[in-house]
Amino acid sequence: MKISKKGEYALKAMIELAVNYDKGEPVTLINEVAKRKAIPQKYLEQILLSLKRAGLLDAKRGVGGGYSLSSPPEKISLGQIIRAIEGPLAPMGCASISAHVSCPDESLCGLNSVMLEVREAISGILDNTSLKDLVKRTADLVEKRNNISSYAI
Repeated sequence: MKISKKGEYALKAMIELAVNYDKGEPVTLINEVAKRKAIPQKYLEQILLSLKRAGLLDAKRGVGGGYSLSSPPEKISLGQIIRAIEGPLAPMGCASISAHVSCPDESLCGLNSVMLEVREAISGILDNTSLKDLVKRTADLVEKRNNISSYAI
């Protein structure tokens, strides 16, 4: 499975919203996210609309409006985001739960068996990694980099 640029932008935008959520800033302007993450604003608008339709975002119109997470960052998984933008996580239709495509010898097919394992591994990681986990990982990596660079002579 390969994540498209659209999926990558969706993840980056959702991480930005999660960071702002943790800072107590629930509503974020599209143009701010677009600027900080170097995402074309019109494209970002389409992506955020898809995430809103999937129930992952709320939108507020007018002055002080923008987008916010519909749930706390610990309740939104990377799997939910990727499925909302990319569709099923399975590498082949015969291994998909939500978009299953049958083949005649599925129960006897070694390839199907392997692709089911691949799907389970991918979904296991993505469904058990929340936006909050990702924000923490990023902060830890930044801290580690800053500590390493502070020891330079």
